Amino acid sequence: MPTASSLLEAFGNNFPGLTQFLTMLAYGIGLWSGVSTVCLLQRRLRFDGSATLGAIIVRAALCATCLYLPTAVSSAQETFFASPTILSYSVGSAVSTPGHIVLDVVIRFVQLVGLWAFLWGGVLLNRAHGRGHYDPGLGSKAVAHLVGGIFCINIIAALQMVAQSFGLEDLLNYLLVAGG
Repeated sequence: MPTASSLLEAFGNNFPGLTQFLTMLAYGIGLWSGVSTVCLLQRRLRFDGSATLGAIIVRAALCATCLYLPTAVSSAQETFFASPTILSYSVGSAVSTPGHIVLDVVIRFVQLVGLWAFLWGGVLLNRAHGRGHYDPGLGSKAVAHLVGGIFCINIIAALQMVAQSFGLEDLLNYLLVAGG
């Protein structure tokens, strides 16, 4: 009979494929936004009022970010956490062997969700500028997705930041030891 730990372990075995799928999706979004940028630029040159300069710039930035996704994530990590790599961790004394498997799968799932949120934030930012006028509600939602995605991609550093802010370092070190 399968246990929750074995189900999570089987789910975790699919993460490399899901990460490759999200990277492939990012490349597709990047190609689409590159072609769309050229089309918007041609419309702007024909003096079409619906093709704004902001929409062209945001769409070109989305193209560059998606086509260079690993570099974009590394740059964002260095900006937010002063390290271009995602922090590693080792389990603390409170976690058993099955708990280690579960903890590893949960952290990798949060990182996968963070990658998705980062991509979706770029798409939302594009949509905020792409309708002829700037939509402030959609723009702030896009920034929230971008920043939240970066925090989820490097969840260990984000947890350390929260623990240091609220004085919970001992509790975090009891569960996770960053950099181990």
